[in-house]
Amino acid sequence: MANLAPNKSGGETMPENIITQTVNFRANGNTADGYLARPDSPGPHPAVIVIQEWWGVDAHIKDVTERFARLGFAAIAPDLYHGQVTAEPDEAKKLLMELEYETAAKEIDGAAAWLSSQAFVSSPKFGCVGYCMGGGLVLTTAIRNHNVAGAIVYYGGLPTPADSLSGIEAPVLAFYGDGEADTANELGRVLNEHNKDVEVHIYEGAAHGFFNDSNEGGYDLAAAYDTWPRAVHFLKSNLV
Repeated sequence: MANLAPNKSGGETMPENIITQTVNFRANGNTADGYLARPDSPGPHPAVIVIQEWWGVDAHIKDVTERFARLGFAAIAPDLYHGQVTAEPDEAKKLLMELEYETAAKEIDGAAAWLSSQAFVSSPKFGCVGYCMGGGLVLTTAIRNHNVAGAIVYYGGLPTPADSLSGIEAPVLAFYGDGEADTANELGRVLNEHNKDVEVHIYEGAAHGFFNDSNEGGYDLAAAYDTWPRAVHFLKSNLV
């Protein structure tokens, strides 16, 4: 394996050659799109689903997907906004409010099913990582899809009711800033009450969205750098 190189958004990536492309898959009786990044080698490789923030599948989410690919994962970010991307909070809020969560959940399932069917993927089991809105959707996906082998939540909201988390079978790794400590602690409490495998990290002084290095006001270098190797180790432990 090649030497590791630092990445601006936290941690390290491997300078492997990768292939990136927009792919189509079946979902909700229709066709949906996703951004695929995978190593430029036959594999097979473990699969990871990357779920967007409320901004859409923007340059940051594509970068995260590519970072996983450089570490040997086949990663796809389903485009839940169907091509719409914004950097404006008011527009992002509008897009989020218009999102039909059941439709989004089925599109995530469709992306996972498509990815697991590819010859370059090693197993129908997959890791799932999401940020902000996507963090909550990771939990929803892990509840409904037991092919999730590891769920990583970055500052995501909890489903209603919270006890529905009892349906999760996969181990959960969660990262929150201390402004969302109540949500983080509630996630840990509910999963522990149901004897689930959960690990929660709360970062002092870190804001919501602290992993996003394109968010100048909220990016937290120290917190982002701490989460990345934890996330990669978690996925490798549960998928490889």
